[in-house]
Amino acid sequence: MNKHRIFYLIFLIVSTAMLFAYRSKITSVLFIFALLLPLLSLLLGFIASRLIKAKMEYRVLYAEKMEGFTVSLKLTNRFVVPISLAGIIGYFPLRSTNLFEYQNILMSVSPFSTVNINFNTPIKLRGVYDCGIEKIETWDFLKLFRFTKKIEKYEKIVILPRKHIINPVRDISTSESETESVNNFSFEKNSFTNIREYIPGDPVKHIHWKMSAKQDKLMVKQFEQSIGGTAIIIADLNEYSPFDEENAENSDCIVETIIAINMMLINERQSCLNLWYSPLTASCEQRLVKNNEDFSLFYNTMSVLPRQEETLLPEAIIKSCSDIPTDSGVVYFVTSQLRNDFINSVSGTELFRNRKLRILLIDSDELSEEQKTLAEAVSSAANTELWRIDRNNLVASLNYAIELYKNK
Repeated sequence: MNKHRIFYLIFLIVSTAMLFAYRSKITSVLFIFALLLPLLSLLLGFIASRLIKAKMEYRVLYAEKMEGFTVSLKLTNRFVVPISLAGIIGYFPLRSTNLFEYQNILMSVSPFSTVNINFNTPIKLRGVYDCGIEKIETWDFLKLFRFTKKIEKYEKIVILPRKHIINPVRDISTSESETESVNNFSFEKNSFTNIREYIPGDPVKHIHWKMSAKQDKLMVKQFEQSIGGTAIIIADLNEYSPFDEENAENSDCIVETIIAINMMLINERQSCLNLWYSPLTASCEQRLVKNNEDFSLFYNTMSVLPRQEETLLPEAIIKSCSDIPTDSGVVYFVTSQLRNDFINSVSGTELFRNRKLRILLIDSDELSEEQKTLAEAVSSAANTELWRIDRNNLVASLNYAIELYKNK
């Protein structure tokens, strides 16, 4: 508003010059008017700033990503003087970024009236956001003085990750050394999909006596898709990209991927042991999901999980797991970057021994040469699968990977 002050200063100088040049009643009145006008404007502007009211109205305090999310901003002028300019400063949805941004929204209000602004902007990233008004800035009608009124009223808006429905995983791979007929599309108690070394705690009835005799050590039947089986899902939420927006999108895609896998497996009556690092508690956490009630609690936890801006290698998450079910046959490792040191350590980690490992790589662009080399190594490794997941088309990527590997 500096230009308005410059205009007034010019007006004051001209009226003063005319007063001394002509010394008439008109020039005297003009000079007095020039002196009193800003005082009057200051008084009216101050009263108007105290009588102005701003309010945010929310239809809901939560919404799923990319859903229409509506909030309304109301500005009410309860004074006889119009508000020619008011700045509502706070956090509001911004259509250009599809996020809540710190903004200054300029408005004008007639006397004794209300102005509404509706925001119906879908939010593209999950999380917990502040939405509300920090302060109101108003000006007098000459725009010489600024008045600030603190509001500081916010609501916590929760943007939920999307729930994607994918096809169930049905493995039909068997070992060449198996001597029994296997039907992996049934859930009969005597069906199995692999044979692994005995781990203390395995039921004696699952021991494969013929294979144990050949190997000269106890071997047990592995029920990957049997009712009551447990899959292990590890979320690597580290931020590997130099671009902040890409890290945020990768983090969301990883969360939505593990949610989709949990939904798929509990619909197949399997349990899911989820492992991740939580910035909220600054510790590694695990959650066993066995039914819809467990899934709802897990979903709520992942919805408010902040981004993992500090680095914690997934090896630390794995070591923190306090209880690995003995009946688990598949490990899902969801990450946005393949790491050579992690892949080399897989074979020596107890969690992955004698278990099928599915590495779900989140990406949307062409892989670097290093990532391509690691991807080829993973794809050729025994008992390991690499699922390429396009974060822009998550469902199709997961379904394609399921169809690609179920017959191998």
